[in-house]
Amino acid sequence: MKKALFISLIALVLAITAGGLYTLANERVYKQCRAEAGTEISASDFMKKDYTGEIVAGKGDLIDSHVPGVYKVVIASGGHEYSSCLEIVDTVPPEALPCTVECPPGELHPAEDFVTDIKDETAVSVRFAADPNFENIRESQVFVILEDLGGNATKLTCTLKVVPVNHEVVSEAGEGLPAAELFSAVPGQQIAYATEEERLEYIRLHSLTDEAVNTDVPGEYTVFLNTPDGIFPSTLTVKDTVPPVVITKEVTVYTGDTPTADDFIDHVSDATWIKGEFVTEPDTSAAGSFTAEAVYTDQGGNSVTETLSYTVMADTEPPVINGVDVIRVELGSTVSYKRGITVTDNRDTDIELTVDSSAVDLGTIGEYEVSYSAVDSSGNETVETTKVFVTPPSAASEEAIAALADSVLAEIITEDMTPKQKAEAIFWWVHGIGYYDQDNHEDATAAAYDGLYLRRGDCYTYAITSQVLLTRAGIDNILIEKIPTRRLHFWNLINIGEGWYHFDACRRHDGSYFFYVTTEELMEYSNKHYGSHNFDPSKYPEIN
Repeated sequence: MKKALFISLIALVLAITAGGLYTLANERVYKQCRAEAGTEISASDFMKKDYTGEIVAGKGDLIDSHVPGVYKVVIASGGHEYSSCLEIVDTVPPEALPCTVECPPGELHPAEDFVTDIKDETAVSVRFAADPNFENIRESQVFVILEDLGGNATKLTCTLKVVPVNHEVVSEAGEGLPAAELFSAVPGQQIAYATEEERLEYIRLHSLTDEAVNTDVPGEYTVFLNTPDGIFPSTLTVKDTVPPVVITKEVTVYTGDTPTADDFIDHVSDATWIKGEFVTEPDTSAAGSFTAEAVYTDQGGNSVTETLSYTVMADTEPPVINGVDVIRVELGSTVSYKRGITVTDNRDTDIELTVDSSAVDLGTIGEYEVSYSAVDSSGNETVETTKVFVTPPSAASEEAIAALADSVLAEIITEDMTPKQKAEAIFWWVHGIGYYDQDNHEDATAAAYDGLYLRRGDCYTYAITSQVLLTRAGIDNILIEKIPTRRLHFWNLINIGEGWYHFDACRRHDGSYFFYVTTEELMEYSNKHYGSHNFDPSKYPEIN
């Protein structure tokens, strides 16, 4: 009796305890939850009121919110574990964009090729509503059905274009356009490249971009084919699979130079552009003969490695300063010392020119010296000096010119000379002044001053100086001018009682000179020297 009562009490306690736990579970956790596929699941989705908990890993079913179904879930909260159920449902049909499939006859494509950008929270299957006809050359509608794991379905209308040309033809760079027959997808059909008019019309009708085809550069190009069924585009893929042939040459550089890999190229044979890069950089820190390695790669990615030979030399050649000449400036004027001065060097291209004009006083009449210096990157230096003449503002007046001319004539002619002897003496004196290629044809007074005082000038200076001396010596003379061309030229005509003859005291590079010569003699020379003395006879008196 007592034993039976004890067992009954124990059963009663267990029943009361179990009932309390059941009640507690119902108070904390929902027994069943439902969520749309793709939803992020957390323990709070199962908790009532403000209770907290967590999904116990390793207990219950592994939840995959992208697969519809019922999952067992274990929640830990308040020191106890509670069971619940989660139902994942998919009620949203899939979405996708229809595509146009273009293919030659007989080329089969799965339904997946007709859609793109599929969107759904579950896996989607794609199938044809009815099998397309991939044989007939035409454009047709294709119906594709997309169905997700929730049984939701979407039907899309797509396009199939069966065309008589292949998708692509591959050719080697530099080989030009391949034969049009290679694009044909139908054996024996007549096919040719579209004419320029046909191509442009197709581009216009289909709103395409007109792009040039360059069979020398790797890439994909659109070409247009004329077939019995119309004009169709296709893709020409130009590839470069042949490595370049690079012939190198030995290079000589100076210490400190940084040659490029391309500097070593003597000749390249390849259909595309070549880029060279050093594998081992040349060392130019010291003189000597060395080798380096470079890899040359074409646009197709094909490469060849070459051993390069080079010689490093020390630079001992100084720069050259060009254009240094005597400077004439009037009192109080300014001077641009670097005007017309250039510096060249066997190595450097940008050398600074330094001018030392500290000894020049432009406010005092006199003769001064100015120096020019240039140093290249190897430390080689060149120094050039010249004279600066600061003259009175009236140094080139007509009175001064006359005085200078009389001074010259007093030295070179005598009273017992014949007019021709006087003219000849003047000729050789003018011929002996220095020539420089000024060619600015300044006014006559300034030109005469250049010739008589500075004793240098251009052809105009020679002619004006001759004119002044001849006139002061009492010899009739006329200034004559070449017919204007790219370069002008001036000389004189003289008449000593025997008619007019040519008188050109200007120095010529070939040593020729023309004193008292006839027009026939002068023209014989002019015709052989690019019309050096062509003139208009109508502007002058009759010349012998």
